[in-house]
Order: sequence, then structure tokens, then C-alpha cells
Amino acid sequence: MVSQPGLFDRAPSLNVLREMKAAMAAAADGCGLSREGLCERMNELADRYGVRLVKGTGQHLTMATLEKWLNPEDKERVIPAKGLPVFCAATGNVAPLQELVAPLGWRVIDERQAKMLELAELDREVKRQRARMKKLEAEL
Repeated sequence: MVSQPGLFDRAPSLNVLREMKAAMAAAADGCGLSREGLCERMNELADRYGVRLVKGTGQHLTMATLEKWLNPEDKERVIPAKGLPVFCAATGNVAPLQELVAPLGWRVIDERQAKMLELAELDREVKRQRARMKKLEAEL
């Protein structure tokens, strides 16, 4: 069931470019690597997994391109979708992915959080089944 937004609710923008690039810049700053080190790490991962990060004749990501991808003011140069997992793996940060899905009301969670969610869902189901059992027992 989809709820109707209130009269004064502001709908989230599906234009997530600025937020994603800001999250990328923050992830780059917080990853413990220099920008040059991040660029090298991304190239290593791209080579290992067969991901081509740049168009044209260039074989590897350059510092100039990485800086453009990280600049929230640059609306023309954006990391390609196939490069975003490489970036997130290199930085160890999924915040840029979170910015992509946030307007849809979704969240990016890790494997541990997924298991906790599954556990909570199973717990809820067990409680529902116990309540059903009690009701049936009372009817006997």
C-alpha cells in the first residue's frame, strides 16, 4: 500500500548526483588513502575484475578524472555505474550507493544487518504462530 504524501511534504528528489558525489568525496577523504593511492587502488581492482573505468583510448583511471568524479559541482562528469562498486570497494564505504537508493525509501545494508533483519522477521513469525497455537488450544 502506497501512502499519499501530505500537503506540505517535500518529495525526495530523484536527482541524486550532487549527494552521491558529495558522499564519494567524503568516502575518499575518510578511506585512509591519498587521492593518488585511491586512484591506484581503483585501477588495481578494475584490472582484477575486468572493469573498464574510462572511455576512449585510456586504459586506466587518471587523477584528473577521479577528481572530476568527486566534485559535487561538476555535473558533466559522473562515475559510470560499473565503476561505482569499484569505488566503494576501494574506499570500503557504501555511502554513495546509499545516496542512490535513499529517494526510493530504501537502504543499503551489509550481510550482518541482513541476518539481523531475517532474525527479526523469523522472531515475528514465531510469535504469530505461537499466538495462533494458543487460540487453537483455547478452542479445544
